[in-house]
Amino acid sequence: MRILRALFLTCLVATLISGSVTMASARHQARAAGEVVICTGYGLTTISIDENGDPVSGTVILCPDCLPALAALTDTVVRLPEAPGRLSPVRYALPHVPTPAPPAPVHSLTRGPPVPV
Repeated sequence: MRILRALFLTCLVATLISGSVTMASARHQARAAGEVVICTGYGLTTISIDENGDPVSGTVILCPDCLPALAALTDTVVRLPEAPGRLSPVRYALPHVPTPAPPAPVHSLTRGPPVPV
């Protein structure tokens, strides 16, 4: 059990370190002054340039502070449900359950007077 706990702790520390390094490199990468969009034979390509007009080398790492905002930039249109024209209370009809006919009255047989004690 102690070995499993140490292994779990080591995995958590490695996850924290790798996430921190990625975020630090994203925050301190060279900032592009602008972008140039060119048309190639394979489609549009965007090239980031610095202040001097030179292309910024290296892969672009998205900043983790702005990354959640990119999820909202989609082309899908969310359709809201239409508002009801008129509100009315909900009424439930009671189910019609036929009741069984009452049984015929049972006549008990007559008996003699009670026995004296």
